Amino acid sequence: MRKTETLNGIWDFAYTGAEKPIPPVTTNDFMPVPGCFDLMEPYCGKRGYAVLSRKVFTGGTVELFIDGAGLDCEVYFDDKKIGFMKFAYMPESFIFDAGEEKEHTLTLILNNQYNAQFAPYNDFFGYGGVYGDVTITKLAPTHITAIRVATEDYRKGVIRLWGEASGNYTGKAKISFDTGFSPEGDFTDGKLEMEITLPQFKLWNADTPDLHTVTIQLPDDEKTETFGIRSVWTEGRNILVNGRRVKLYGVNRHESHPTFGAAMPAQLIAYDLKLLKEAGFNFIRGSHYPQRKVFLDLCNKMGFFVWEETLGWDVKAPKLHSEEFLKDQLEEAEKLTYKSFNHPCIIIRGYLNENESDKEETKPLIKALYDKIRSIDKYTLISYSSNRYEKDVCTDIPDVIAMNPYPGWYDACYEEVSGIHNVRRVLHELSEKMPKDKPYLITEIGGEALLGFRDPIKARWTEDYQAELLMECTSYALGEDECAGLSIWHFADTRSYITGDGIYGRARGYNNKGILDEFRRPKLSWTFLRKMVKEKYSSLIEKEK
Repeated sequence: MRKTETLNGIWDFAYTGAEKPIPPVTTNDFMPVPGCFDLMEPYCGKRGYAVLSRKVFTGGTVELFIDGAGLDCEVYFDDKKIGFMKFAYMPESFIFDAGEEKEHTLTLILNNQYNAQFAPYNDFFGYGGVYGDVTITKLAPTHITAIRVATEDYRKGVIRLWGEASGNYTGKAKISFDTGFSPEGDFTDGKLEMEITLPQFKLWNADTPDLHTVTIQLPDDEKTETFGIRSVWTEGRNILVNGRRVKLYGVNRHESHPTFGAAMPAQLIAYDLKLLKEAGFNFIRGSHYPQRKVFLDLCNKMGFFVWEETLGWDVKAPKLHSEEFLKDQLEEAEKLTYKSFNHPCIIIRGYLNENESDKEETKPLIKALYDKIRSIDKYTLISYSSNRYEKDVCTDIPDVIAMNPYPGWYDACYEEVSGIHNVRRVLHELSEKMPKDKPYLITEIGGEALLGFRDPIKARWTEDYQAELLMECTSYALGEDECAGLSIWHFADTRSYITGDGIYGRARGYNNKGILDEFRRPKLSWTFLRKMVKEKYSSLIEKEK
């Protein structure tokens, strides 16, 4: 049966700058994996190629798993290329023949230079490195390559099970669930599909995040997947999970830390989620890229609703309407949908944050991506976050209308210090201009504040102003039936522009709209929101209607 080895640790390293290395490569340094090399001296802030290499004792058919890397990564085994990680942050698996059982060389060619997927104008820092765990698993020649589980009827515990096996395997498979139920299945030409009514099932929800496991066993292999039984759909302005209306109260969260970059250890990710849970949040928008497996696993266990999206931030024409961009986006959307299919926490799949959805020529792109995701997953909601507001011409396509308004922040004028008194009016007027037959969700809203900057005038950039602004936004979103909820921009201050014109709006080189600072120290807004929500809205969030 399967044997998995973790390859985390100290790897050999070399930085080659603009020169792309071709294995074999001579290394002259070392680097921890996971880790971001561009946060380590003497490579801090540098953009170019880097090499990570180590020895691995293995052989036969194996599966290499890397839980995210960036900005892209070529994978070599004994100097032979076996794969390419084209999309930053995307967890990837590679199944290949490792040859004779002996000591082999695994090499990763990392590149943190900007590319077609990650632009220099992105309002979040692009880190170079391996972001998550690296494992290698020995497989039987005939093995299971994929398991997917979806809920067909949450009331009766009816699920649909898909299995895929190598070599066009045809034959019996033993299936077993954690409940003790063990039906028998049949593979035909490497495919299995069954509708199963699971006895003694439990539902997954944010307040009761019960999970199940299923194991598929072949003569020489077995694979286990975790899943949750839950259904999500919309009725008018409402989002329903397992037949109950949910009010989403959340944050946008970047996988980012000043010390670890995008290679945040599991303990720190869990720490973030524990903070959010204790403060009353039930929703996280994974902005603006694929999420690591460890993050989604924790959200499954802890009970968070998640929006996951492909990387495609603020892309404009002509690139937005190019055939090459469409091809890349379709590839990424397909890959991501399959990768995170079994995570019940994901209730919304997103793409193309703040695209030019006010142009008719953008509509075919938005529809093509919607259709691609829907062709794989008919069990979650699909949307994109817009900053085109009433000018958006594509709102007939997504399941949820998602808007990124910033009233009280980007509407500053000389006549008054505060714009908070306009917030509720602006949000209501925007709601009135949106389709009434779809949920209206605020996916970004907020303002910047520098930790420790408090002032009696309470102008923008003070902790005082941010706290009052977000309390008004939250009161509207949680208190008004016309709004399905909000995700505050954002959880914690995040490294952003360090070059280009963007630095003039990003003090310290950070997006400072976090309700915590980059080290997770609370600002006034965190404290005030926590108190207000617990006193006024906790019953609405914790016990969905």
